[in-house]
Amino acid sequence: MFSKSELHQFHRDGIIVARGLIRGPELDALRAAADRVMADGIESQDPGQHQYRENDDGSMTYHRSEWMWGRDPIFKAVTVNPELLTRYGQLLGHTFMPIMDSFVCKIPGGDVPVPWHQDPPYGEVERVETHPIPNIDADIYLDHSTVENGCLWVIPGHHLVGHAEIDKFSEQELFEQHGAVPIEMAPGDVSFHCLSAPHGSIGNRTSTPRRTFYVHYSNEEVIDQCYRHLSYIQAREDAIGFFDDRAHSAVHDMLETREAMGYAGIEDSEVRFTDDGFEYSGDVGTPRRHWGTLIAQMSADEIENKKKLTYTSDD
Repeated sequence: MFSKSELHQFHRDGIIVARGLIRGPELDALRAAADRVMADGIESQDPGQHQYRENDDGSMTYHRSEWMWGRDPIFKAVTVNPELLTRYGQLLGHTFMPIMDSFVCKIPGGDVPVPWHQDPPYGEVERVETHPIPNIDADIYLDHSTVENGCLWVIPGHHLVGHAEIDKFSEQELFEQHGAVPIEMAPGDVSFHCLSAPHGSIGNRTSTPRRTFYVHYSNEEVIDQCYRHLSYIQAREDAIGFFDDRAHSAVHDMLETREAMGYAGIEDSEVRFTDDGFEYSGDVGTPRRHWGTLIAQMSADEIENKKKLTYTSDD
């Protein structure tokens, strides 16, 4: 579990890491499944099953796959890992459901960078405010992620101001001049990063892979107010539902799959599954609508300077 001081650090910075959260046979199975997905992505060159970057010579470099829940049971089982759900519930302070899952793969020598960005919907200039309910991705690392092989870089403390003007700076400036920090990880580590936090990474030119399975859990209000206009979200909801009977059935399937695979379930954890989704029931957690409280405590100058990436602690 996260401590109170760790929760404070997360809400201040917009990212926190839980070391070794996925481990043992569960991590081994997840990595083996990732090996198979990566091999298929490299070998099949099938844009209907995977995502590729087109290189200058016309060749394609595999870098991503979606719908992992349908590719191997371990991805469903890990999604309802009780320690993962507990940490997420502590950070969110509201009920939540798994909405999206993806596999991001930087193959050895692939050299596919991820340009600096804020995740949807915060790349939209019109998104001038951050929603008062936290909005977080859980990124499960399957390999060592280092500066050399393209680890995530984040600009801390800029996740509560809505859209930030990162497009006004070069990639090099964002890495070097605005307080960006590298988030180096080991297999089984999980980073919880705010979708509104500016982040990016360089390509992988090393001989080792850098792979991440990530799950976007969300509260229903956040989906309603921030995502309904996005076509890929509409397609996902049409396919699986988010908070309706289909979604609840899918989660029950995940829980049953986890049990069938011999992993610990949520029965003895501080997370329960209710009609509204997963709910954290422990004592050390985030107050409801906490980001709204934190935003209200910020001055107009602080918000404006963080939007422009010109904020310093002396402001």
